[in-house]
Amino acid sequence: MKCKYHSSQEAQTLCEKCKQPICSDCTIKVDDKAICRPCVQQNLFSEQSISRKRTFSEKLMFFCFSLIPGAAHMHLGLFRRGLQLMIITFGGASLISFIGLDFIIPLVLIPAWFFSFFESYHLRRQIEKGQVILDEDLFDRQLFDYTPLLKNRRLIGSTVIVVGILSLLHELDRNSFLFRLFGNFNSYNLIRGSFIPLCLILAGIYLILKAKQPAKVISDISENQ
Repeated sequence: MKCKYHSSQEAQTLCEKCKQPICSDCTIKVDDKAICRPCVQQNLFSEQSISRKRTFSEKLMFFCFSLIPGAAHMHLGLFRRGLQLMIITFGGASLISFIGLDFIIPLVLIPAWFFSFFESYHLRRQIEKGQVILDEDLFDRQLFDYTPLLKNRRLIGSTVIVVGILSLLHELDRNSFLFRLFGNFNSYNLIRGSFIPLCLILAGIYLILKAKQPAKVISDISENQ
């Protein structure tokens, strides 16, 4: 069982107050009882956490920040979490545009925008109640645990192949449209535009083949025994 606040560490006990699994780094002993640091800090600063009434300008400023994925999180002091959201949103959209699948961009931007908008207000309410929000390292699994996905090479390879095929079909369709429009065929543009999709397809095939190798090695070992 993993720690509630450090997903890379094993939990050693349960917090007496919130009943969440915690590691040794998060554990504070109070009268021989294990309590997590966030619960201790929440109780210590509960009087200071009473939220004052926000002015209209402060509400407007936070609303404007919340319209940009990750900006409101940075405004709350969660800089690494906000940067993660920005990289996922704008980096993902740029990568999709680079491989020529612009029609997929809304599928990335719209969910990421809604997630960032509502989570920023949720985190602000938690902070106002005195809860401590940990801002982990930049590449930590703060938003979601993607470890199972990274371990599944077949799933990653299949996804990369599908993206490569879609990108290749889009490039072929674009060139056929230009041929119908202008009446000339430019093989150089077709080859150049198809290079990245073909690389994605080959990379996906490579990942799937690599995923099959451990199973083959295990079967060979069992046969030899």
